[in-house]
Amino acid sequence: MLEIIFEIADLADLRFAISPMDHVLSGAAQALHFCVGASVHRDRWWRRVRNRVPRDAAPLLNLVNASAAGLPDFLAPDTASTPATLDDELDAMLSLSDDELRRDLEFYGTGPRTPRIVDELRDGGSRHLRRIAHAARAFHQACLAPDWPGLQRALQADIAGHSRTSADAGIGSALGRLHPDLAWDARGVLRYADPAWDLSFGLDGRGLVLRPNHFLARPTALLNAHRAPVLLYPIGAAPTRPTDGLTRLLGPARARALRAIGQGPCTTGQLTTRLGVSAPSASTHATALREAGIITTEREGRRVRHSLTRLGHDLLAA
Repeated sequence: MLEIIFEIADLADLRFAISPMDHVLSGAAQALHFCVGASVHRDRWWRRVRNRVPRDAAPLLNLVNASAAGLPDFLAPDTASTPATLDDELDAMLSLSDDELRRDLEFYGTGPRTPRIVDELRDGGSRHLRRIAHAARAFHQACLAPDWPGLQRALQADIAGHSRTSADAGIGSALGRLHPDLAWDARGVLRYADPAWDLSFGLDGRGLVLRPNHFLARPTALLNAHRAPVLLYPIGAAPTRPTDGLTRLLGPARARALRAIGQGPCTTGQLTTRLGVSAPSASTHATALREAGIITTEREGRRVRHSLTRLGHDLLAA
């Protein structure tokens, strides 16, 4: 569980932003990476563009996928520009000192499986960081730039929708509707129901930047004392008609359950919350989908976690 604790000043300094670099990173992440694992949007996009990935992008892809657990902070730096361009974000990254870079590289640890680019960044600092910036530009130009106007419109529409909710129903309601696993407590706490997190983080008057992302499977946060706090969240899937093909194939209840799991891997408790049904009903839906080969279920301690199989991805992408 992640708890983000707000003061009154933080609510007044809540703002949305669109980050091209976020999309470069989540676009470059492989399917096993925690942030994109079950993203239908990203999966569909990747199938179209993977043959366009240029050789110059290799240092970035190696660095992004060096750990399935996350990314070091220097790849998603603060910028003074709003809205920020990719060049703004890369310039901010290149302005890091060697000491700041080495501190962030501690994220990767050491060992024989550490990619060479990590060791080169530790030893060569800013010189090799420029290679990462060049790789990010190459990846963006070849894979993202052709789709960026449409992606940007979808992100802007998402922000506009949440801004209307904030104006009509209050900031808390808008925060609670960013994702099914986020819940707003009227005492000023935003809770993220994900067992991978075990943190209570006070914003302490620094505010929070909300960055929608087209490729993420689940929310993630950049929270530490060295940067502005950021919450990244996946934009919602477009509403579907009750008579669409998936509903006709699976029935309305199973189709809703499949789409809910398609928002990101989840426990049965989280699936219950997403669907607004009882735990036995959610378990029954998950069992039926698993027996059909559409989802897979893995035990994690006392919990089980449901995620899409390739067939599940294909059904949602159809």
